[in-house]
Amino acid sequence: MAENAVSLKLPTFWTSQPEIWFTQAEAQFHVRGITADTTKYYYVVAALDQPTAGRLLDALQSPPDENKYEYIKQQLLRTFGLSRRHREAKLLDMANLSLGDRKPCAIFSDMRLLASGHNTCMLFEEVFLRQLLDDIRMQLAQDFSDLNVVAERANALWLAKSQRIDLDGIHKVAKSPRNIPHTAPTSSNPNTQGWCFYHTRFGNKAKKCNSPCAFLGNASATRQ
Repeated sequence: MAENAVSLKLPTFWTSQPEIWFTQAEAQFHVRGITADTTKYYYVVAALDQPTAGRLLDALQSPPDENKYEYIKQQLLRTFGLSRRHREAKLLDMANLSLGDRKPCAIFSDMRLLASGHNTCMLFEEVFLRQLLDDIRMQLAQDFSDLNVVAERANALWLAKSQRIDLDGIHKVAKSPRNIPHTAPTSSNPNTQGWCFYHTRFGNKAKKCNSPCAFLGNASATRQ
């Protein structure tokens, strides 16, 4: 037990995600066989930074004689965790947000975290769907008995759409005017009778001239 205790170092407490922090901490306790209430309590206390410990000063100075770990856990969750009403409000606020550049699975995970293990309902489904792009939402199956499957399907559609957008951008760049091979201008002068190949094609910009040639306006052209 002593060796297990010495080898464990919990990460600094996550005030933004206290539930997840305790899930990981308890997984570490289980792996190392740490079951003593006092041992777990002191591990949690050691993982608190100064501002966090300061907010729980009264609780830390006067812990109960028994169930210390559960006591400090509930104090931290009550102080830094979201209440049920706050979770519900944040879920409803998400209905007015667009997906942006986030994957549907990431949005779904955030919603599940806010739901805090509660069973999903019709409102949960609607909030999730409203954050998706219209064309993706329309392609999803109407059977929402397994929302994990719906989220995976939405993610696959989102990835396919992103790849199409990237390919379209590449094609547009490839076809842009600056990428079209430049061809030398041809002479627009109708009076080209008697001109050589070079003057017929390049006009007064010709740098060469084949004899015989009736063009007299380009003295710099090299006669050949």
